[in-house]
Amino acid sequence: MNNEHLIGLLCSLVLLFPLLGSAWNGLVGPVAGRRWVNLVGTASIGAAFLVAFTLLANVMTAPEGEKSLTVSLWQWLNLGPIVNAGQDVAINVDFTIDPLSVLMLMVITGVGFLIHIYSVGYMEHDEDVARFFAYMNFFIFSMVLLVLSADLAILIVGWALVALSSYLLIGFWYQRPSAVVASRKAFITQVIGDVALVLAAFMIVTRLGTLSMPLILANAGEFGHGSAYVTGICVLLAIGAFAKSAQFPLHTWLPDAMEGPTPVSALIHAATMVTAGVYLIARFGPLFGQSPTAQAIVACVGMGTAVMAGIIALSQVDIKRVIAYSTMSQIGLMISAVGLGAYSVGMFHFMTHAIFKALLFMAAGNVIHSLHDEQDIRLMGGLHPRMRWTALWFICGSFALAGAPPFAGWWSKEAMLGFAANAPGALIALFFVGLIVNVLTGIYAFRLYFTVFRGEPQTAKVYAAHEAPKVMLIPVGILGCGAVIAGLIESPVPSFIGNHLWQGISTFLEPVVGHGNEPSEAVAWMALAAGTICSVAGIGAAYSWWEKNRGRASRIAGRLPRLMPVLSFHKFYFDELYDAILVRPVTAFSRAMRRVVEPRGMDGWVRGTAAMFDDLGVGIAERQSGLIRDYATYMLAFAVIGILFVLGLWAK
Repeated sequence: MNNEHLIGLLCSLVLLFPLLGSAWNGLVGPVAGRRWVNLVGTASIGAAFLVAFTLLANVMTAPEGEKSLTVSLWQWLNLGPIVNAGQDVAINVDFTIDPLSVLMLMVITGVGFLIHIYSVGYMEHDEDVARFFAYMNFFIFSMVLLVLSADLAILIVGWALVALSSYLLIGFWYQRPSAVVASRKAFITQVIGDVALVLAAFMIVTRLGTLSMPLILANAGEFGHGSAYVTGICVLLAIGAFAKSAQFPLHTWLPDAMEGPTPVSALIHAATMVTAGVYLIARFGPLFGQSPTAQAIVACVGMGTAVMAGIIALSQVDIKRVIAYSTMSQIGLMISAVGLGAYSVGMFHFMTHAIFKALLFMAAGNVIHSLHDEQDIRLMGGLHPRMRWTALWFICGSFALAGAPPFAGWWSKEAMLGFAANAPGALIALFFVGLIVNVLTGIYAFRLYFTVFRGEPQTAKVYAAHEAPKVMLIPVGILGCGAVIAGLIESPVPSFIGNHLWQGISTFLEPVVGHGNEPSEAVAWMALAAGTICSVAGIGAAYSWWEKNRGRASRIAGRLPRLMPVLSFHKFYFDELYDAILVRPVTAFSRAMRRVVEPRGMDGWVRGTAAMFDDLGVGIAERQSGLIRDYATYMLAFAVIGILFVLGLWAK
């Protein structure tokens, strides 16, 4: 990539197209009409995808050692000298084009483009379609800014804009109180991560004296391997990632975010925003490599979240919430992988997950759209003969999610298990927990499919259901094909057909993230076999419990200790716990302040001051007798006081 000016222009364009689309739809769209809104909203993202593809071609054809390029557009701010730095610190609008950022760009703009096309049909009857596409385009702009940023301050700006746009999209139907509450919850939770990210940036800049990410990563060794300082930085970065990617304990906002329209769920909570935390850890891999403690924390939190979310997904009855908890679980696997240093494998699963999870959300949107906004899976069933294409693509996404061969998820999930099996020390336990996650995933993925599409219709709405229009089916079909074949990118197939430009995701990302602690061939095959068996076992259990014998799942749940189904259905009571610990004490304190402190203290002080001046005014008024001798006496008295005061000052 020798043409720096061309790369700079392409970076500007991939940002400019979504931003212009957002501005046009927000300002002109309401008067231009639905047709123009749909055209501009989708075409702007399509143009960004073409630019991203051009950047991918530049990276792939670049010589070895030249696959990463940072271009500087302008200097935004000069912060002056920083303590212990001895030099001026500037905030520059710099962009990095390398395999990692280009992979993110391709997923954001490619899957985002298909979701925008789908939205044309899904939002067909919504009056605020211009506002919807303005928000969607702005979200794409924010994500692109985040992944391209080569300056930590600009990355934080993109990070915050993603939170803002997600707030706007989750609360799009602001007439619904539940949507408003969900958007606030998501925004506040993500602000916790924003603060952690800012603190990490402060610690970095005070030590290295720069906000340039290439310089930070190149000098990661300056912090000292295993030092408390670098561990503190990495833990703060991890908190930022946990908040954005809905990981324990900052995970409760994601299921509530399903209050937004289904295309929002597909875009934000499957393909892009929730994976920003995975990207952040992968991008700062050299820093995390200096802190084994932080890496272990990240790996354990990720795998723990994956198990917890998988258990909760087994009992949820809202079709979108089941998929949302599935997202949380799969992001947990990615977080665990990058925590173990398997950055390329984690990013590979990010890519495959974006495809099949967006597919599942959009296919679920077809069901919801056909059933007139019904989302309770207990009121569905028997949809397969009425929505054959949607059912076909949904089962493809379910196989990919469960990790059944040869679907896309099988290639990436089992590769992550291989790295877990090769983990040092006690971290090898993550491999066995990962096998449990595979079983859970197979169960809840096919519980959803069998409950929604198989069996007998449960309501009259199902009998009246019909297939989605083509504008909604075609994007789902494209993603469905991707769910089947996308995993082949990492297989030996490209080399067999003579493709020397592409040797798999691992090789492609190697210049940025390296290979990590790769397992031996024997360990990799063992993990592949064990993971596949567990995935198929989960699918088989779901078939036995919800298809072959529909009452069996209830009987099994009845034999379990009562606490387990209750905890799963009530999401381990995390919302209630946070409400008791954080919300109620603040509310009680505020009410006490309103009842006691404000009326007796603040209001009393104001009233007392007013009464004092009122009494003073009354006293002065009583001295206004209207007699000249009284006024002359007052004048003489104050004159004597003034003279004595002046003489006292002169004497000093």
